[in-house]
Amino acid sequence: MYCDILILISKVHLLGKTKVNFVSVPNSVKPSFKMAATQEPDVNEMFDLLPTPGGNNSGKPARKALVSKLKASTPGRHTEAFGKGDTFRKIFFPNCKSAPYEGNTSIIGLDNKWWSDFSTAVLCQAMYNLTSDLRKQLKKDNINNAVKGKNSDLKKHCMAFYAKVFSETYIKTPYNSIQSKKSAKAEYISALTSDAWITAKRAVASEGMWTDAAWELYHHWVKLHLLGASNGEIDGIIKQLSDKKLMIPPEVGAGKWTSYTAWMNPTAITWQDIQGDAAKGILKSETMPSYGPYGRPSSMKEENSFEFTANGQPGKGYRNTGGSGGHGGSCFTGDTKVLMANGSLLPIRSVEVGDEVFTLQGPRRVAVISMPTRKKRHLYSLNGFSFRFTETHPFVTPAGLSGGGMDSAAHAFTAVSPRKLANLVPTLSRLGIVKMEEGSIIMSLQDKQPHPTAVYLVEEHPLQKPESEEDLLYDLILEPTKDGFPNYVVGDDSILVLVASEVPRIEVAPFAAITILKALQEAADQIERQPLPVNRGEPPSRVPHVFHVFSPTKALVSNVDALTTILKTKQAESCDVSDMLSVFVKEDTASEQTSYRRELGDAYDQIAAVHGEEIDAVVDLGSRSMGQEEDDKNPLLLSVSLLDIIFHDLPKHSPGKRLAVNIEARTAEDKTDKAWCEESNDKISSHFARHFRQVFYFENVDKDDEGLIDLRFQVHDTEKSQPLPYTARVIVPCEFEHNYRMFEAILLEEGDQEIGLLRFDVRFLSTNAKQEEQRRSETWKDADKQAYALALGKCYGEYLTKELPNLRGHGLVPVAKRSWFKCSCFNA
Repeated sequence: MYCDILILISKVHLLGKTKVNFVSVPNSVKPSFKMAATQEPDVNEMFDLLPTPGGNNSGKPARKALVSKLKASTPGRHTEAFGKGDTFRKIFFPNCKSAPYEGNTSIIGLDNKWWSDFSTAVLCQAMYNLTSDLRKQLKKDNINNAVKGKNSDLKKHCMAFYAKVFSETYIKTPYNSIQSKKSAKAEYISALTSDAWITAKRAVASEGMWTDAAWELYHHWVKLHLLGASNGEIDGIIKQLSDKKLMIPPEVGAGKWTSYTAWMNPTAITWQDIQGDAAKGILKSETMPSYGPYGRPSSMKEENSFEFTANGQPGKGYRNTGGSGGHGGSCFTGDTKVLMANGSLLPIRSVEVGDEVFTLQGPRRVAVISMPTRKKRHLYSLNGFSFRFTETHPFVTPAGLSGGGMDSAAHAFTAVSPRKLANLVPTLSRLGIVKMEEGSIIMSLQDKQPHPTAVYLVEEHPLQKPESEEDLLYDLILEPTKDGFPNYVVGDDSILVLVASEVPRIEVAPFAAITILKALQEAADQIERQPLPVNRGEPPSRVPHVFHVFSPTKALVSNVDALTTILKTKQAESCDVSDMLSVFVKEDTASEQTSYRRELGDAYDQIAAVHGEEIDAVVDLGSRSMGQEEDDKNPLLLSVSLLDIIFHDLPKHSPGKRLAVNIEARTAEDKTDKAWCEESNDKISSHFARHFRQVFYFENVDKDDEGLIDLRFQVHDTEKSQPLPYTARVIVPCEFEHNYRMFEAILLEEGDQEIGLLRFDVRFLSTNAKQEEQRRSETWKDADKQAYALALGKCYGEYLTKELPNLRGHGLVPVAKRSWFKCSCFNA
């Protein structure tokens, strides 16, 4: 009977009736606990008050103040060619105003430098998740670790701040009414440590009904803190309650309760807290200065983000700033042996252009020898063998022998850092790249036949004396066949393995290759005459990212009429990619020698890495209307073209099954529209790359110059008609240059694990333009794509020829010629 009454008392308390002396029970069985008449009558009310978890009236404003403090702490200023630029706070948070209680964040005790570092890390995290171009150069793990560490610091320091907000919101009336905090503290402790209260709580806990024990106890500790109890005193009370067998959840136990932050909800401050405010500034295309006295200003997308992470700027530590993403090429040390066509082994440093090496397709001549410097890069070895290689060099797997793995569920390549390799050579992602680790299978050569070999050890080798950052590394590029670039064989005296070159796979994206090669044919002399400045992390206003500023799609949308004229007046040209590669060969008629045009090779690598996938998609969907749309009478439609999904590894769910994507467009006005998109029947997908290449029109989404469009993607298994745990979300600004923008959204599994990328592009167009391009798409065939690729390449080449001379101005110092490649010749 008595136990039942205690449970009843405890249940009443859980409902907020903690004045247990008011519970009506027979006098003969009343518990002994009863708060005596107090000098501070508001202690009873304060003791009772407990905010609802998840609906915390003090936690929400406290967290909002912390986020506001984070935004206000954004450091740095945009550099300009002349004068001072805007602060990054104004660029990324133009509407930032102090939130209530933000001034109280000084209680936390973390200095301004700490807050600016936290702001920098969170902004870089937002840039990683929102950008498409810059993302490839950002150090994801470093960023996430920094954000995690800052949140850990914050948890250890913000109890007093939360208590302050709690006292001014949820318990404001009784707390401010207390005349003597000292006597109130004594009465509170007496009630909290009374046998009656403890017995009641134990009874509720034994019934499994005290589900919010940590939440309730933490708020008792906070109230004691507000009444003047020190952390040591509170720890002593916790020990006293624990000694009386009261369940104390470990997260609010002695020494740990000050770090309890369930009131934050969510308990970490991340990029998702700032993305709505910062997305415009992060993604915005900014006008670049003229690079010559007669040059025209150009623009660069994500320029503010590149600037924020440039050398000398706040985010520089989170970005690889060495050339093309800071990776420097996929290569071997000079003593690595190469299997020659005659069966001999030759150190790769001794191989010459024109030498014939062994391939599984027969002898093949060396066309290019890439020779970057090591810089500070670590090297790697496998299974204890002596030859060493960089983290991004692709090794061939069993599936890589069957035409690149397009029809196989397995990956074609393995590398120590597959994500960095994919950034350097995007087309390899379509064939599948996984991490080289214990259990990986590579292809060795035994009696000149490929043989699967297991990797059981991967060792890392940092730069050590007498090694030098200026030591050369080597990679071979062989003469291409009609099927692409052949693989070659390297190793030491103990083993030989099959490796791929670090080169875009022409066979995977032939139309993109045609476009780039045609552009190089048009602009070859200008590119050789004007060495391209290489940006190594400098602010874009000082050294431009040439192929971010001079993009093929910019040439397309700014010369639509010229491209249309070319398509109408010229018949479809015949073209052979192998023949077009002769653009890289420079013949000296006097000496009858040929040499490799290194500047063109550099340009091809950069264009393919930055724009290859985009060009491929633009040509595939060449029937679309491109360029600025104007329709004063009717609202413009939002057009979303879903291009591809690229998985970083073989997907766990429905591998090999036909996929579909549900696209949902939302705006700030809560308007929504949906589209259903299944994989393309015309473009062959692989298990790693799913191609859609379909255009959708959202009629219920209006263009809002001041707003953002929230796009969400949910992947489905079409066979089972069920959603898969693969989702993507991206915020798209309503204004972008030339009314066209390609995006790469991170594809997440189960909400937070990055498992791939989803590519799409966005336009706004009129109803008439929609109808016209739908009509054209019905007859768009491969012959049209080839003609379009050649026309686009010609327009892009003319664009480069016209714009590259402008780089001579603005104080740019041309980069000295580097010995990245030896001479080369092609069997043209």
